[in-house]
Amino acid sequence: MWDPGDGPVGRARQRVAADLRSDPYLPYLLALALVLTGFRFWHLLPNFATRDEMSRLLDPMAAFGAVLADPGLESLRAGVEWGRVPFGATFYLFGLALLPAVVIAALVGALDAFLAFRNPDPEFGYWAVWHGTPEWIWTTTLAFVRLFNVLFAVGAVYLTYRIGVELRDRATGRLAALVVMVTFGFLTIAHEGGEDMPALFFTLLALHSLLGYLRTGEARRFLAASAAGGVAVAFKLTAAPVVGLVALAYLLRGTTAADPRAALLRPRLVAGGAALGLAAIVLGFPTLLVGGVDLFLERVFEGSVSRTNHPTGPDAPIWWWFLRGYFQAFGLPLFVGVVAGALASVAEAAGAVARRGRLQSTVRRPAAVALVAATVAGYVLMFSTWHDFRVHHLLPTFPLLAALLALALVRLRARAPELGRVAIALLLVSGGVYAGAGDLGYASQPRDEATAWLASEAGDDATVEVYRRHMQDAAIPHGMDVNHAFGREGDDETLEPCPEYVELGYRDLLYLKEGTYYRNGRAQAEYLRGLLNGEYGYEIAAEFGPRPPGFVPDRPTPGSLADLAAVGIDPFTDQYADEQELRQNQYTVILERTGDCDESRAPPFALGA
Repeated sequence: MWDPGDGPVGRARQRVAADLRSDPYLPYLLALALVLTGFRFWHLLPNFATRDEMSRLLDPMAAFGAVLADPGLESLRAGVEWGRVPFGATFYLFGLALLPAVVIAALVGALDAFLAFRNPDPEFGYWAVWHGTPEWIWTTTLAFVRLFNVLFAVGAVYLTYRIGVELRDRATGRLAALVVMVTFGFLTIAHEGGEDMPALFFTLLALHSLLGYLRTGEARRFLAASAAGGVAVAFKLTAAPVVGLVALAYLLRGTTAADPRAALLRPRLVAGGAALGLAAIVLGFPTLLVGGVDLFLERVFEGSVSRTNHPTGPDAPIWWWFLRGYFQAFGLPLFVGVVAGALASVAEAAGAVARRGRLQSTVRRPAAVALVAATVAGYVLMFSTWHDFRVHHLLPTFPLLAALLALALVRLRARAPELGRVAIALLLVSGGVYAGAGDLGYASQPRDEATAWLASEAGDDATVEVYRRHMQDAAIPHGMDVNHAFGREGDDETLEPCPEYVELGYRDLLYLKEGTYYRNGRAQAEYLRGLLNGEYGYEIAAEFGPRPPGFVPDRPTPGSLADLAAVGIDPFTDQYADEQELRQNQYTVILERTGDCDESRAPPFALGA
């Protein structure tokens, strides 16, 4: 009779239980991970942490709204294909997060609220459907989205621990887990819904299975890695290096096995792994399952290729983007540590191979280190072909660099105990201060505070005017009316000439800074300066977050190494494009009308400059 405990889930449960029994520190590590990654996970609700978080949630909501309005397979297909681009397995995850709100709505007779999601109006970042849908639906659904992300983050910490154990021992695993927990880039992504953290979890699961395959040669571990790698790619296409990782592990096992020929000539194993990985990818894309083959191919091929030369940030050498991302993720001291630790671990592994002539006698050392280091190298090579990238793109490398650093530090402590302990303490304390300050920042988000101020101070019929392209960039209470003065106005769309409030954010103020790569325009700059100086009958009523000097943002000069130093010291430094905006970029100033209505006032944002 088949025993459920013999399946992948049963074995995983047994592995976790055994680790918790064998390592008395592990429960405390996982509890700490839960506290750090879940600290104020509800920030900005019912608004979104990023535009990506919103677009991923709208995908299943649009599909449900389409089916609710006109039940049938054609409606399901149209709803699934509605998404901006097919986002793979994220559709299922966010659909699961949506389920509690759907159940509650069904129980209270409010399912009609979801009908608005059938072809929603994209104006101002789908403002109309967000504003018109009951607030509790957004709050409930986003809370589950964030909680799922926190659970994946805690799972990633545990897998980092397991990778450290595979590299050397439990002490290495514990230290690797601690390092990744004091990596602010990791904690930041844990505070936003999306595909990054789930993709990381399954990438680490694939790597852990491959390390086990290196050690044992068991087919089930190779097949598990292939399936997990396919799921990772289904969540995020930039997890593609996992495909090469599986192939490399297969070759390394042949190098380290007692019978290399037998280890390498396993065609059924290779075919089975490829089939599992491909099946996971295909099943992970709902667009493909409903027949949207062209959209799937466009996403996989055209989208992936265009990303290499599609600018979403200023022109700068690619090394600048790498340093900016890693400085911001680790902080300067820990960044220096992970680079030194990774190089030391790779050098140690290479030296072991040179001394012994082959990998067989130390299969858990050089081959495992090679596999982890190759994964980091794969991501670095892939992103080096892009025009620019963000911290969340580098996320898969953070736990791996943490594991390589932990391995080097544990070896150092074994050889020079006092020096090793000092190095470990310095890196954990410096990283902890940097990441801790960043994590505590979620307790006082300027945009949250500005939203609360408007909710309490503005009248029920008050209107706030904003100049942002997308509602996610603005601090707006869910029930407040908005003058959206960005972009061309339709024939039936008019602006209130003198709203009670005007709101400016950090991105608006970029018009005041000369030479910005995106927001340039003399007319906009002159208008904003005049508005702040009281020329249109408005005066500053409240400010939230640190005001830029003279209202002019001070961004690091693209390509300047000197300007990057601050990025590794202050965790709240400048963000670009789809990054989660933190304290500095959440600066908000609210102006209140105190004078007569100046109907000649014409915000110069009609052309979307």
